[in-house]
Formats: sequence, C-alpha cells, structure tokens
Amino acid sequence: MSNLNLNPLEIPDIVSLISDFLEQKDLLSCIRVSKVFHNTLVKSIWKQIIIKCDSRNPTVEALQNYKKYIEALVFLHTFPQEYTALQGCSRLRSIECIAGISYNPCHVSNLIKSHSCTITELTLYYVEDLREIWGTFLECTHLQALTIHGAYIPEDEVSLFFQVCKGLRCLDLVRVNIDQLPFDFMNNDTDMSIFPNMNTLGLQDVQILSPPHPHTGSYCLGMLTKRCPRLRSLSFYDIIGSTESSQQIHTEFYRTVFLDHPFTLTDLSDLSMHFGRIKDKDMAALLRQMTELRRLVAQFCEFGPLSIRELLADEQEIQKNGHIERKRREQRLCDTVERLEFSREGIKSDGIVQTILSNCPRLKALHGTEVTVTEIVGGAEWVCTELTNLHVNLVVDVDQETTEGKEKGRIVYERIRKLTRLNRDAFLRFSGFLSFTGSNLDESQA
Repeated sequence: MSNLNLNPLEIPDIVSLISDFLEQKDLLSCIRVSKVFHNTLVKSIWKQIIIKCDSRNPTVEALQNYKKYIEALVFLHTFPQEYTALQGCSRLRSIECIAGISYNPCHVSNLIKSHSCTITELTLYYVEDLREIWGTFLECTHLQALTIHGAYIPEDEVSLFFQVCKGLRCLDLVRVNIDQLPFDFMNNDTDMSIFPNMNTLGLQDVQILSPPHPHTGSYCLGMLTKRCPRLRSLSFYDIIGSTESSQQIHTEFYRTVFLDHPFTLTDLSDLSMHFGRIKDKDMAALLRQMTELRRLVAQFCEFGPLSIRELLADEQEIQKNGHIERKRREQRLCDTVERLEFSREGIKSDGIVQTILSNCPRLKALHGTEVTVTEIVGGAEWVCTELTNLHVNLVVDVDQETTEGKEKGRIVYERIRKLTRLNRDAFLRFSGFLSFTGSNLDESQA
C-alpha cells in the first residue's frame, strides 16, 4: 500500500471485496483477467459446491485439486457414490443433503466420517433412515448445528439422537416424528442441563408419537425446551390436525415452557410462536420474566395494555431460593427490542402502536394493529429511526376537510417522513382504503 502507483485491481484485498458482489458465472469470467484475480477469486468459486441432478457437476479429481478451499457441500436430490471418496477437505464445515433417488445413508455417513474433525453444521432433508448416521454424528466432535427435515426417529434410535443433541448449539427439526422420549425423561427433574449448550431451537410440526401417560406430546416438547437453560432463540410452529387442535397444542406448549414454574429460559431474547393465540395476560407473564427482548414474532397473539406495561417496566421477576422476587432491569425491554409482530385482527386501536413507536429506539420491524391520527398527534415523537419495516393500519379519525384536520394530517406526515429507512414493502393503510409504500411518500399522498 506504500506504492501509490500500484493498480488497485492488483491488490488481493480489494479484489476479494469485489467477489462479494459477483455471481458464480461472473467469478468464472473474472479468474481469467489476471494471475491476481485467479489466485484471489478461486477461493470464492470453490467455497461452496452444489451437486445437482442432470447438471455439470465438478469431477472428483477437480474437487481433490481444490479441496483446500471447500467449506460447504450441498447435494440436491443426488449423491453420486464417487463423492464418498473425497477426503482431506481441511476447511469443510457444512454438509447439506436433500435425499433423492441415488441417496444412500452409507455414502453420506462415510463423507461425514472422513471430515468428522472439521464439520460444524449438518442439514438433512427427507432422509427417513438415519440408522446408519447417528453414530457418525457422535464422532463429529465440533458439531454445533443440526437441521433435520422430514424424518422418523424410532424407539431404538432415540437415545442416540439425544446424545447428539447434548453437544449442539443449534437444533432445527421440521416434520420430525419422535417415537418416544428416553426412559425416565419426564421424572428426572434434577438434570436441568440435558442440552447445556443449546442456544437456538426450532420445532416445526414435531410430534412425540407415544408420550408417557398422562402427558401429551406438546407438554413433552415443552419439557424438552425447558431443559435448554441457555436458550436464546426459540421458534415453535405446529399446524398438524384441525385449527382447534393446533391452537390447543400451542397453548399447552406455551404454558409448559413459560408459565409453569420454575421458569428456566432466563437468557431467551428471540421468540417465534406461529399460529398460537396467546392472551395478553399470558404474554405479559412471559415478558415479566425476560431480561432482554430482541425479537417477538407472534402474529396471532394479543399484545395489549398488560404486555405494553411489561415492555416499559423498569423491573422484572426472578426466582430466588424458590421464591419470586422483583429486581431492577439493567435495560428495559423496549430499549432492546428490534422486531415485534403481533395480532392485527379484531383489536381496536388503544395506543399500543403509538406507544411502541415512541419508546423503542432499536426497533427495525413492527407488524401490529392500528394507530389513529389522534393518537399520533397527541403522543410523543417517534424514536425508532432505524425502522425498516412497518405494517399497521392508520385510522384517519379526523375531518380531513377542516383546517384542524389538515394540520393533524401534516403532523402525521412529518412523523412518517422521518422514517427514512423504510423498505419498499413497508406500508400504512389509511382507514382501509388508501395505502402507499414507505419509500415513495410525497406531500400529495399525505
């Protein structure tokens, strides 16, 4: 850099930055520009290899030649046997496999086993037979993240599955049927750290097929979740069966995890509860126990006056020596929250949206109910200058033909105009008949 005459395009650090904005076909062209371009960009070309059906896939010989650059392997509906011979990829961290016609669990197992010292992330789609793989997973000493879509875990594999989960930081299960829990799981209330490292947990359409009497599957999943004391992010989604049964599943899961004492998820800051209709008082009970809130996605849950009160509260509840005590927060939840999504159906305007916009400085996304012109004009200035996504109904409850009404409209417009970072898909709906995008505001639309 001391040579001012040096061409910027001959500096590897600058060329490397350029690669972040290029697609694969462009990278293949750029490596022909110069030796510097080739030596710098070849790493980006071989960083992730995607193997597809009916596609020109790289040969095993080519993979061997550039294996020192490979960090991720993705197999889409095919797993050619010759790829099991691939060894020595010192940077390989991730393997993703979507099972297809040529899928063989032994092939996947052999590839993982060859790189058990480097693998940190595994993703398997529609791999129904995991019998050959659980033991291999246990050999991956640095495995941190496991994603399984569409699988059945029979009774004789449950113990291995739980052993694998013990060391994970991130677990995502989608459409997974677990035959039953390990023996004495429900009665062992002393081992609260059965998943001591887990900080991210996703459960979508997961079923415990034979829950121990008299418990239900949703209660068992709730107890499993409570055994993750370091959990920071939780997503629960269940649409199995009728709408009524799905609501019951969500409600029981929510009560088991958050309302039945003791409350164990003291580090939780990110919660997604899809399709669960949680009452305002129950949502407030959770917020009262949380130390930090980053993201709350609960499209069908009530977020009313009780929840707002906890969002703004200076104190929280903690459990100490079996008793519930109040202690002062280091930060209010409204000072940490970045995303809020709650029910927009059947709730009248009660100042909720205005309160959120004027008290949450870090807020970047808000999907909520309605806000009126009167509430905005009579309320405090909005502090959420980082807001990029806004979906609310704006009720025009003033006479737009009067001078006073026009002045109030101007005030509302000025508030909205200050939200300079709104994405194009952000919108306000005026009284249900007029809408506009946040990035195209002008005075004629105010």
